[in-house]
Amino acid sequence: MATTHFTTPLAVDTLQTPRRKTLSTPPDTPVSNNNDSDNESPALKNTGRNTTNSKIIEFPYDLEIARDSNGAYIEFGRGVWSIVYKATSNMSTRRSMMMMMTPPSSPVISTYTTTSAKSSRVVAVKTPLRRDAYSILRAEAYILSRITSTSPTASDGEKGEGEGGYVVPFYGYIPSSHALVLQALPLSLSTHIETCADQARKSFSTRTMFDPVTPNWRGLATQLIKGLDWLHTEVGVVHGDIKPHNILLRPRQPSSLEGGEMEYDALYADFSSAHFISSPSSTSNSEEVPTGEGALTPPFSAPELLTLSAMKSSSPLTTPASDIFALALTLLAAATGDVLVYSGTSAMQRLAMSREGWRALDYVRSGANASRLGRGRDGFVGRVVQRGICREVESRATAGEWLDMFA
Repeated sequence: MATTHFTTPLAVDTLQTPRRKTLSTPPDTPVSNNNDSDNESPALKNTGRNTTNSKIIEFPYDLEIARDSNGAYIEFGRGVWSIVYKATSNMSTRRSMMMMMTPPSSPVISTYTTTSAKSSRVVAVKTPLRRDAYSILRAEAYILSRITSTSPTASDGEKGEGEGGYVVPFYGYIPSSHALVLQALPLSLSTHIETCADQARKSFSTRTMFDPVTPNWRGLATQLIKGLDWLHTEVGVVHGDIKPHNILLRPRQPSSLEGGEMEYDALYADFSSAHFISSPSSTSNSEEVPTGEGALTPPFSAPELLTLSAMKSSSPLTTPASDIFALALTLLAAATGDVLVYSGTSAMQRLAMSREGWRALDYVRSGANASRLGRGRDGFVGRVVQRGICREVESRATAGEWLDMFA
């Protein structure tokens, strides 16, 4: 019988489904800085040769891991499987010779440098921490490459850096090192929610008590639902692990903001649990499509994924409907300011309550954050969340139907 392991990446508990013999999910990409100067540097090596599936976008540019004032490598986040480092790259100049990063003393050896300080770009580099993470990161690179090729805004280093898009821009994969290079966005939605909740507690008033804790909650919800609709219908991908920690916020240019608009682009991150709704039509029978590592994070996992039979399954069970449920609970957390949703409970209690996740609104209505759902039992936030957490899977709104509530 497969065993489910409980871990605690950051602020939430994650259940590992028995798809591979691993202990936990990869880190959120990227969210926190838990730097440890005693850690080995990233062992990255790129020979410039295409050594992996041609459908995976490769990163062909020079790269250098950043150090702090003490000489330690700067981390954006880490987990059991991987570390996300801060790095710089000149993405307008391709390397002409081999670039190598070797542990532990010299993370970057560049054979030549034409990069000036002005032209360097900060990026996030997600590197494997263990050998069993190699296939997980390669599968994520495959998914991100498909997303990038379908993206409404380019992620080629010249476009896609400003507003627009629904996913953290992916710059490429280093196949010989099993590393992903992405746009550096250190602010996660979970951190933003906690900051807003702290501010709301300090400035609580009867005038604002019915407003969601996160400013411009309606704009945030609209962005995320549009993005999920695009992933499901245009890309044909199920994210598989939506939660506040896996959504990153990119500041928008003030000149592009209209009155009352959200000051961030909310972008989906960490596709290590993602899979295609159906195999790409271009895939031949002999070609294996990489699939992400299954992960479940109560309370954001849909109840149908937390049954005993589902948790023993070795095939992906996440669906567009379970993504909808996860986003509904994420939006509930953004409204109440409680990233755990079921605050004041143990991990086992949260798991038990998550198995009846369709009752999440009842739990919130009986607590201190009930007013954040809106005036009356049928406040706007409550109505939006309810459409996504129906007990019957077929009764949940699709992302497209959900958007009609914001028209």
